[in-house]
This record gives sequence, C-alpha cells and structure tokens, in this order.
Amino acid sequence: MQPTRYTRTAIPSEHDHRTPSAGHDVVARSARFSGILPYVQLVAGVVIVVAGLHAARVVMAPLALSVFAAAVSLPVLAWLRRRGAPTVLAILVVVILNATLLSFVGWVVVRTVMELRVELPNYVIRAQALDAAARTFFARYGMEIAPDFYETMFQPDQLLVAATAAARNVTSVLALFLLMLLYVVFVLAESVQLPAKIRRVLGPRAAALSGGAQVLTSVQRYLVLKSLISLATGACVSAAAAAIGVDFALFLGLVAFLLNYIPTIGSFVAAAPGILIALLQLGPGPALMMTLAYLVTNVTIGSIIDPIVTGQQLRLAPIVVLVSLVFWGWTWGPIGAFLSVPLTITLRMVMERVEALGPYAALLGPVDMSLTPREG
Repeated sequence: MQPTRYTRTAIPSEHDHRTPSAGHDVVARSARFSGILPYVQLVAGVVIVVAGLHAARVVMAPLALSVFAAAVSLPVLAWLRRRGAPTVLAILVVVILNATLLSFVGWVVVRTVMELRVELPNYVIRAQALDAAARTFFARYGMEIAPDFYETMFQPDQLLVAATAAARNVTSVLALFLLMLLYVVFVLAESVQLPAKIRRVLGPRAAALSGGAQVLTSVQRYLVLKSLISLATGACVSAAAAAIGVDFALFLGLVAFLLNYIPTIGSFVAAAPGILIALLQLGPGPALMMTLAYLVTNVTIGSIIDPIVTGQQLRLAPIVVLVSLVFWGWTWGPIGAFLSVPLTITLRMVMERVEALGPYAALLGPVDMSLTPREG
C-alpha cells in the first residue's frame, strides 16, 4: 500500500486582499517606473554636472575664456605656419598679439577708472541740476516727486567708494589676464599636436570624429566672424562718442565690443552708459545724438550685416539667449555671461549632429519664416 500524500492548500486569510488585477497593477506601475527611470537618471546627471561646473568656476571660467581667445587666434597661427614660420615662433607671435590686446584693454579700463574718479563730482552736480529741472517740469503739471527719490542714486561719497573699489579690482583683472595668457600658450601648442595624437591613438577610427572636427571648425568660424563684427561695432561707437565729445570714448567702444557677443540684450546694455554719460556731461541734445548713433550702429551691423555674415545656422532664438545668459552667468559669473552665446551655439551644433537630439536643436534657433506653412 502506498502512503497517502497530503497537499497543503493556501487558505486565504481575512487580511489577504490580493487579486490577480492588483498584481497586474503592480507590474504596470513597475513598467512605468522603469520607463521614467532613464529620464530621472539623465536629469540627475545634468544637475551633478552643472553643480560641478559651478563649484569649479574659479578654474573652468578662465580656461574657457582662454579657449575662446585661442579659437579666435588659430587662423593667425595657421597663416604664419603656412608662410613657413616655425611652430614655436608662430605661437610666440600669437601670444604677443594677445598680450598686446589684453594690455590695451587693461590700459583703457585703468585710465577710465582714474578719470571717472576725477569727474564723478561734476557728474553728480549735473545730475542734481537735471533732478531740479525735472522736478520743476513735473510740478507745472501738478506732479510732485518725493524729495528723497534720487537720494540713493546721486551720493558722491558712495560713487567715489564704488570707483575706488573698481580701481582696486583692476589688479585681480590683470592677474586673470596673465593666467589667460598662460592657458593660451598651452592651448595653442596642443591644438597643433592634437590631430596627430588622435590619428595615432585611434587609427582608422579617427575618421569617425570628422563630425566633431566640423563642429569645431564651424564654432571657430563663428567666433572669428563675431569678433570682427564686434570690433566694427565698438569702433563705430567709439568714433561716434569722440565726434560728439562724450568722455571715455575708448571705454564705451570697448563695452560695445564685449557686449556685442550677446545679441539682442547686449546692445541695449551697452548703450546705457554712453547715453547716461552724454546726458550728464553735455545735456539732452548730445544724449539724443548718442542714442541715434547706437541705434544706427545696432540696426546696420547687428540687424543687417550680422545675420548675413554669420548665417541662420549660427543664430539663437531671443528666449534662448536670455536663458543661456542667466544660466552661464550663474554658473561662471561675468565670464560665463560673456561666453553664454558661443557655448550655447556649440551645444546646438553638437545636438544637430546627434541623431536622437537633432529634432530638438531646432528649438534653440529662430524660426525660418520661409519654411512656415502659409494659410489659404
């Protein structure tokens, strides 16, 4: 006789409410979470990278600015090497040119700060006179301005303290320039040897990096063209200020040159000090002339010549310019704000060459109205 086998049957308890449908819900939720998990990891990775860039801004920001200067200088280096100049001599010449330009910028800034400290009391007196004239004008129409409305704006002591602090910060700016020159030397030297190193390490696979080389070439072309356009903008502003008789003409041209790298927003910011100085120094008439000079320069160069030279591919939507300015300004400070547009353009061009990100690259650029479908 075979022994009787007993099987245990699970008896559901009164606390066990699991049903087949509940199990399917758990599986469905797990599948949805698995689909969301890669995006969560991507966002976490971006946050970590941004936090790292922000923490390393003391090192990364001057390095990025040096790479920018080296990219603009590479055509000169290539031209010298094609003329038979040794690589060491060509790099030395380019570094001397960069040092001369940085010295000129430093000289303009130092001279402007020193002259501003002398002229500030006169500017304050004229500002107070304009304030009194404005109060009289508005009082005729029954509008009164509070006595302390401009009190915090035109205090000679505070303005002199600000000018003195700016003069002291010049030394830190000069130290930054020296660090940049050191970086530029190594970046230029590495740019000569880097293609050969890549071919030696990767061999036949180096051809796969042709897309990256095209991105670098396009970005370099944009930086060179934008630098020439910015130089023309600064020269026009400086010449207009000198012709009208406005103080600090070289400094106003330098500000226009630097802020022209930031389209749309930079032109408005660059115009503010020139118009204000013209108003305080010479009065409303010359200030209006200075406003017209900025307007003609920005419309002619910024709105007509710049889009034709740089092309549609290397332009950004205005909202993208604003967001990139805020983002890179928070990440790397003033240097990040200055490099915000070149960095964002580089990002856009990289996205265009990645198949998965290509459709999203169009969101960073302006709308091409010729491709917009017409109604009717």
